Parts: sequence; C-alpha cells; structure tokens
Amino acid sequence: MKKRVGIFAGSFDPVHQGHLAFALEAAREAELERVYFLPETRPPRKGDITDVAHRVAMLHLAIKPYPQLGVLEQPDEQFSVAKTMPRLEQHFAGSQIFLLLGLEVLAYLPSWPFAEQLVTRCGLIVAPRRESRQRVVDVVATLARPPRALYIIETPHGTESSTDIRSAIATGTPGTGSLASVETYIKEHHLYSVAVSPPEPIPSPRLSSCGRSTGTASRGWRPWSSIRLWPRA
Repeated sequence: MKKRVGIFAGSFDPVHQGHLAFALEAAREAELERVYFLPETRPPRKGDITDVAHRVAMLHLAIKPYPQLGVLEQPDEQFSVAKTMPRLEQHFAGSQIFLLLGLEVLAYLPSWPFAEQLVTRCGLIVAPRRESRQRVVDVVATLARPPRALYIIETPHGTESSTDIRSAIATGTPGTGSLASVETYIKEHHLYSVAVSPPEPIPSPRLSSCGRSTGTASRGWRPWSSIRLWPRA
C-alpha cells in the first residue's frame, strides 16, 4: 500500500488551533502518515504578510506535541502545480499526495493554471469552515475533472482565523483560537502589535528581513533544488 502524505499550504500568519485541528483530523480520517505545513513566502491574495522566518518558527512551536505533523519549506514563493508539485512528487516518490485546502482556497482552484492536472495527481481534503459540506461538493463539481479522492473535514474550530487573531492582538482585545506557545513567541518578537517597538528579528541564514513585509522575497532566500522538511521524512 502506498504511503499517504498531506500537504497544507498557506500563510499561517499566525498558525492557530483551527489549522492544527484540521491537519490532525485529516491525518486521522484520510489515514495519512504525516501532514506537512507549507508556509508560502508570498501567498496569493495576501498583501501585507509577516516574514516567513517568523511564520516557520511559530509553526515549529505549534506542531511540537504532534509527531504526525511536520513543517516543509520550499523555494517557490507560493504553491503551484507547475513547480511545487513536481518537487513534492520527487521527494515523496511512491507516496500518494493529498492537498489540504480551506473552502475559500478551493473556490479559486478551477481558475488555477494546470488545475486539471492537479486533481488527477493528488487527492483533496477540504475544510468547509463557515460553509456547508454541500458547498464543497458544489465547488468540486465545477472542476474539469473529479479529484482522485475527496475528504470533507469538519472540526469545532472551523470559524477561527488568523485575521481575527491579528486584529485581537493589535487592539488588545480577547481572541479565540490562539496557541499558548505561539502567543509567547508573538509577544517576544512584538508581532502584530501597534506598539512603537519594531518587530524583533530572529537569526536566519536564509532570510535577511524580519517582521512584516510587502510580500517580496527576502534576499537571503536560496533557490534550493530540493525541499526541506522538519521532522525529516
């Protein structure tokens, strides 16, 4: 039987309980050996984004208690069928790949370049979040071809969002869905706050900027030919 791995691409700015609950439930229901978070350097439709070095660091803290979760870094600024999928297929050769998507991302899938190729090469695991399961089915029906497999995952944390957490921190109001280890990191590095202190940099051999950026790639990003995984596959 082929190994089954999940890839969860996104901004994770910051990672929260909803992300973890979705990944863990996807691993259970789809019988995935491991789910890898893939933080995108320049996510689509995201203007102001925290430096990927901070987002990767927060992901490591968040997944530490869960051996079935990992963090993946790759050279592409965002997930693409043309560039990212071949690297994943090479690294996970012989494994069946599943993409974890929120419904808001799935809605754009029919317009992705090479979307038809994507759904024939991997399965889809979708979180409806604030929408219904039927809405997921309706969107999937608009694809040129049905996916190799489809799982619809609902969790009690479906309404939590990174946007709400950032807003709560900036305004000093209570938020929901945040993780204690990530909260500590955010406070230590002055992320998302409106305080006068600038975001505190973290050492990184690959990234030269820190804090919030306009979405451009950092100069230190090396054009790796392979992906990097924590923990090692």
